Amino acid sequence: FYIVNAILVKGTLQVAEALAARPDIARVEGNPHIQNQLPQPGPSVEAPPYLQPETIEPGINYTHAPQVWALGFTGQNIVIASADTGVRWTHNALKPHYRGWDGMNADHNYNWHDSIHDSTGNPCGNDSPFPCDDFFHGSHTTGTAIGDDGAGNQIGMAPGAKWIGCRNMNQGDGTPARYIECMEFFLAPYPIGGGQGDPTKAPDITINSWGCPASEGCSANTLQAAVEAQAAAGIMMVVAAGNSGSSCSTVSDPPAIYAASYTVGALNTGTDNIASFSSRGPVTADGSNRIKPDISAPGTSTRSCTNTGDSAYTTASGTSMATPHISGAMALLWSALPGLRHQITASRDALNNSAVHIISTVCGTGGPPNNVYGWGRVDILAAVTGGSPTPTPTATA
Repeated sequence: FYIVNAILVKGTLQVAEALAARPDIARVEGNPHIQNQLPQPGPSVEAPPYLQPETIEPGINYTHAPQVWALGFTGQNIVIASADTGVRWTHNALKPHYRGWDGMNADHNYNWHDSIHDSTGNPCGNDSPFPCDDFFHGSHTTGTAIGDDGAGNQIGMAPGAKWIGCRNMNQGDGTPARYIECMEFFLAPYPIGGGQGDPTKAPDITINSWGCPASEGCSANTLQAAVEAQAAAGIMMVVAAGNSGSSCSTVSDPPAIYAASYTVGALNTGTDNIASFSSRGPVTADGSNRIKPDISAPGTSTRSCTNTGDSAYTTASGTSMATPHISGAMALLWSALPGLRHQITASRDALNNSAVHIISTVCGTGGPPNNVYGWGRVDILAAVTGGSPTPTPTATA
């Protein structure tokens, strides 16, 4: 893995000990299988062609995304990547927005990678040559970021953005190597089956609704270098805080704990109240006492795509659901203010400073930011129009 100058080795204890004794080896770590406690879907509901939802999804409305669309900014020219359980790319709300689909033909080269090579009994198999979702979670989170079927199912924050994907979990089961493999793919996407990577095809923003808990053998710094490499490349890595609340110091797992991750807490949708399950800071796992999360977004009863059919939708709750709201918000920001694109600190500041600040002293000082809400509830309209020259609409590419 060039992203972190690491090598994945399968060997005995004696091999590990021999490697650890070498002066050119910084450290030896395990590669445990990590079963993410992902949100479970509600009932799958097919959207009949004659039944159209009357409104945009409540979470999308609550972030003020539709008012940004009205200004002419829908995420055009921005690419969001899904690092998750895969994506059902043929879903009606996802297919039109897939970078590998030109309206007639599909080309998965540079747009999809599968880091699952050794599973058994997985519905997507191993090394899937096209985007496939083995659970539902990846389709759901991708839908909240960019989904729109053109027939009333307006489930996504940035329907003008494109998406690509990498499967980094086997039905929720991840390993550090799988996670790092997807992060490396995003730095310089390559063709199906491998080959020369092309950094010009890197995504702008990634959705990371997964964790690497210490209880499963993932140390606090296992993924830090890979996360920081993405930030150095100008890729905005948006990360779920985790669902271990309501106690303090429950933002405890990589990559949510890192300063380089833009970490998202979950609100009860339609309110400015933190969801009971949303993990809170301060971060003690690495001794930093860092304030986390960074920002909050709607994350309960979120309706989005599922993997059971091309017109199937389901609801789910979790910081997993809040995270793509922020990934989509960042796409709207970058389409409206392209000068901020890949400017990680300035872009985070734009969302943080324009957020609806919510005071909480439960896990430390009231802030903002604080260890319950971060900087508060995202308001993408305020971020796009406030504190900057009023953006002028540009033609949709």
